[in-house]
Formats: sequence, C-alpha cells, structure tokens
Amino acid sequence: MPEFLNKNMPYHGVTPHLVPFLPYIEKTDDSPLDGAWRPADSLSRPIDVAVIEGWLGECDGSHWCHSQSRKQRSKPAWVVDVKRRCVVAYKKGEYVALSYVWGPNCDTGSICLVKGNLEQLRQVGGLDKVGGLPRTIADAVRLVGELGVGYLWVDRLCIVQDDLKEKGRQLVGMAGIYEGAYFTLVAAQSADASGPLSSRPLQRSRKGSWWGALLTLAPGVGLIGKRKEEGDMPWRRPVNNREVMNSHSIDLLRTVWFQRGWTFQEYLFSRRRVVFHNNTVNWECLCVSLHEHQQRLSYIPTNKLLFSRLDHWPSFHRFARLSALFAPRFLTFAEDVHDAFSGAGNHFAATFPGGLISGLPGGCFFDAALLWQPYSPMEKRHPSNQVRMGEEVLPSWSWLTYRGNVQSESWAAGWSYLATSQHEGGWQVFPTVHWEHSETKDSPRHPASSLETRTHIPDSEDWKESDGHYTHPSIPDTVFSRPIPLPRPHQPQPAVAQRSRYLHCTSKHTTWTLHPKAYHAFAGNCAILALLDQSGNLAGHLRLNTSESDIRHHIPTNPVDLIELSRGQVELQPHSPGSAQTEKEERLDMLQRDLSFPFPVPLMEELKARKAKEKELVLHPLADVFDEWSLPLWPEARNKSVYEFYNVMWIKWLDEGETVAERVAVGRIEKGAWEGRETVVRAVIIA
Repeated sequence: MPEFLNKNMPYHGVTPHLVPFLPYIEKTDDSPLDGAWRPADSLSRPIDVAVIEGWLGECDGSHWCHSQSRKQRSKPAWVVDVKRRCVVAYKKGEYVALSYVWGPNCDTGSICLVKGNLEQLRQVGGLDKVGGLPRTIADAVRLVGELGVGYLWVDRLCIVQDDLKEKGRQLVGMAGIYEGAYFTLVAAQSADASGPLSSRPLQRSRKGSWWGALLTLAPGVGLIGKRKEEGDMPWRRPVNNREVMNSHSIDLLRTVWFQRGWTFQEYLFSRRRVVFHNNTVNWECLCVSLHEHQQRLSYIPTNKLLFSRLDHWPSFHRFARLSALFAPRFLTFAEDVHDAFSGAGNHFAATFPGGLISGLPGGCFFDAALLWQPYSPMEKRHPSNQVRMGEEVLPSWSWLTYRGNVQSESWAAGWSYLATSQHEGGWQVFPTVHWEHSETKDSPRHPASSLETRTHIPDSEDWKESDGHYTHPSIPDTVFSRPIPLPRPHQPQPAVAQRSRYLHCTSKHTTWTLHPKAYHAFAGNCAILALLDQSGNLAGHLRLNTSESDIRHHIPTNPVDLIELSRGQVELQPHSPGSAQTEKEERLDMLQRDLSFPFPVPLMEELKARKAKEKELVLHPLADVFDEWSLPLWPEARNKSVYEFYNVMWIKWLDEGETVAERVAVGRIEKGAWEGRETVVRAVIIA
C-alpha cells in the first residue's frame, strides 16, 4: 500500500505506522468538541496569550516532557535576552527556540549576527539600535517576554554567521539546541521571516478565565457552539477534537515551513511546540496536542510516551519513514542537505552499528539500504556556485541527493528482522559484494558493508527466544525474527554521520537488453523498463527516476551496463487466508481512489483495467514494490512459493576508462537468468 491512505485505518485514513511522524494527530482523542469552538476566520479576533500560558502550566505541572533527562545535549553559544533586548552569551536558564522560514526577503536589510556587530548587539537595547529586525523574530521576542521566559534562541541572531568554525559546531548541535529548549515556537504562518507570527493580534484576556474573553469576542457563539449564519457557510462543524487536529495537521503539512529542509530536525527534536499557522495556534508536547478552543485538556498518563519518533536501537523501519518525510523538502542550497538531516542522521549513526554513510545505514544494513527507489520521479539536488566543483557530497547512490518522494517500502528488506504483523513480507537480502566508501576518489577507504548475514551479537545472552521469535529486555515492546546487533551503551564519543562521495566495489558486470516499451509503476508515476534475457523473455526490471511519458521515446536500443548489488528472495504466499483477502481488497480499493494525501499520487490508467481482475493480482504486502509482478510479460508460473533474484544497478560510465560510474536505476533480475548470463568481475567506483 502507498504511504498515507487507507480508509479502514484510524486517524482519518492515516496508516498507524506513519502517525508518530505527522503533527498533532497521534496525541489527540475523540472527546466531543467544546461548545466554544469556531474556525479562525476573523483576523480581528485575537489569540489569547493566556491560552499558551495554560498549556505550559499544565505540561509543567502534569507531564514529564520538559523534565526528562537529556544526555549529551548541545547548548547554544548565544541567546537573545528578551527583556534587555540584546544578545548575550548563554550560560544557563530556560530559553525558547524559534523555528521559522528565513526566506529570501530577509537576506538584505535585516539583522544577522556577524563578527562586525557582535559587540553592538551585546549592548542593552542593541536589537533596537541596529534595526532591521524581521517581523517574525520581533513578534517572537515580544511573545517570549510576555510569557515570562528570559531568552530566545534564533539562528540568525545566535550563530555568528561569518565565524565558520563556530557556525559548524552550532549546526552539528542544532538538534540538541531544539531538544533542550523550554519549548519551540513554530512560526509556520508566514512564508518567510518578514511576515508576522500570526495574522491575528495577540493579547492577554482581561477576564480571569481566558474562555470568557473568547466567548465575548465571538458573537453568535453560544454554549452549543452554533453560528447564526452556519447554514450559509461551506464548512462542516467538526464532531470531535480529533477531527480538528487532523484538519490542522493537513494544513501544517501544506505550509512553506513544513516543506523546508531545515525545519525537519527542528520539529523532530523539539519536546514541546507552540505552533502558529493558518490563523490559529496549537500545542503539541510528548503527551498531548491541543487546539486553542479546546476547553477540556485531554489526560494521557505521564509515565509513558505514547509514540516515540526515535528509537535507541537500529530501527531501519523508523529510518525509512523519517527519510521519506524528509526527502520532499526544499533547500536553498542543495549542499546543505547533510546538515539539514544531521540531527536525525547523527542519531541513526549512533544506533546503527555500521553508522550512517551519506544517508544510508552501514554494516549489515548497507546492502538493503542501497535498494532505495523513487515513489515518483525525484529532482536531483545540484550544488550552488558557492561550492567548488568536485567538493560537493551529492552522490548518485544516495537518496539525499534527490528531492521528492522516496518509497520507504523499497527498504523493506532492511527491517526483515522485525516479526510484527505490519512488517510482513519475507523480503531478505544476502550480501554478495563488499562495499567501501571514501570522501574523495583517492582518499583512504572505509568499510561500508558487512558480508556476514548474521553479524556477531556481543550481548546475545540477553536475547530471549520463544516460538521462533526473539525479544530483548532493552526493547520490550518489539518482537524480532532474529537477534540484531545493538549499539554499545556507552560510546566514548558521540557518533556523527559520515559524508562520502564515492563507493568502491568489485562486482559482477554485464550488459543487458531492454524491452522497447516502458510501463508505469503500479504505485507512483515512475517508468518501469523490462529486462530481456538472451531468448527475448522477461527476466527482470528496472525502475527509473523518470515518468513513462518522458522515457517512452528514448529507451536505449543498445544493451545497458548492469552490476550486481546483492542476492535476494521473497516469500510469495500470503501469511493467512484472512491477510490474503485484506491485501486483495486493499489493492482493488487503491485502484478506485485518488491518492492525494499528503503528496499527490496519480493513478495508473493503463494498469487499472488489467489489475482489477482478481486472478491477476499478486497477493503480497510488497506487491507495490516488486514492479515486475505488474508487468504484462511477467509469467504467472513465477508467482509460486519463493521468488529468488539478484538486485542490480544500471550504471552510466563517467570516464573513458570505465572505472567511475553513476547510478541510473536499480532493479531485479530473476536468479536463474542472472546466473545463466556470462559476467565479468571488475572494480567499479560509483560517484
């Protein structure tokens, strides 16, 4: 199934495994909507600062969100003293972190902290003397002061922009800065920092109860919450708080703020958030999410986190979901992609024993990580002219180099060690190639992969086996199909994601013939090219990073270069009659719906009629990933028991000596067809 929609799932069609990664909806409930609710359709209706104070007070007194210990947390170098209106060196105390969109409109004529104005900005009233404070930041300073918090951290005023050494340290520690904040103020209302924090005015209620002021300012709203003119309005009043927060979640996903690369880690690592967007304000902490008209605060037990966005063990499944949410985001400078992902990247580098190499988990996970596929055509990120040619780290083999929708299920072989029902599929990868990586073509090489399918488990005595499944005391809520290597509990230094441009391998190489017709992927809008064996029969496929309409008249007639990546197999039989029926219904239903949340996914008209026939459906949880099963040429005789294959990469040579190549596409070839083909073992460098 595609990522986001399933009408039979809770949370208004959002599948459960993605709920922890989306705003608000995991931490709300179905409690009835308070009678005072109304949409923020009047820009003159103020936002009451006392509402935010109430949220903070409730969380401070009843939750554990802010008090939980934070190990190895980075600290700001500078903060804004909102009372004295100047920049000060941070020593201790609560600070609010601002998450916003810098935007091109604030590149000139606005304050930035640089070496030349540091002393001036450190003077009392320095922010007022220098002038040119962007509207979003000015509003944030006032609000933080109104809430009684002493300091505000905002990148343009708290990182010395022309001190490259300090700037580098702060960028590496950005996740820790947001994690350590008293709360994060999310300014998603405006497309850049020149806009206001909210289009509605902010003021404090004069009455003892902030609900009294709200009702006074909302004529036509009574205890039953019905507007006098409601019959003429093109909207339906939500039934419960979940509907409100789901609507706000969709609105936030569509903002410029949510689509920016830098805001990904700012949101991910913030423990408490006050979020301004779409003329409203919302609250989200580790326990609850609330909208400004929610009079009754939902209670969630404070001794247990409802969902965790990050795990302390090598969760490839979580890595895939977060990567898929980061990939569509925009960056002004493509070369910043590693920095923008560094918060999550450094976390995964610490939890995966093989580290993280240019966005891919290493060690025993690397072979599966190389198999990522685009869900729809992705745009390549090109470095700016600020980077000298050859110094950029945007390799063709990494998903970080492309902006768009990466299909997280294409990584499913990476989490085959999970035994829970939502990870079914039986897709396994067996390493056949040893991979190394390097920063430059001639610099020292480092191991990227492990040829051992079952690496040594140093703490294997802690794993408990029952009925063929395994559990570990440090991960009590997860069931495994086999033990996995876990990170060392006390590492001498914090792990940092590595950035390498080149992959080195010695692999089997051959050329292969393409079928003259291109096909649509069953899910998505990528082109599928069929690979033909020497007898002209379909032997495998390649999924391209382009659409069928763009490639149909440009399919190479000459054989293409393929190298072997790894060997794989997948069980084709459904796990039970019940799951088979569910899979069939889901796939048939998918063909009838417009999959539009949150990223548009066009349906494949060419395949709709043929795939709607029940007898031709391949009933399998990964049927949307194994593109060859949807090709008209694919023999039904192969849809039995276990499908064995080799993972291959179509490469394009970049030099005359045919030693350096780039990735064009990844696909699979049926085991017998690949092993029956004459190949040459050769050294290849992939850039």
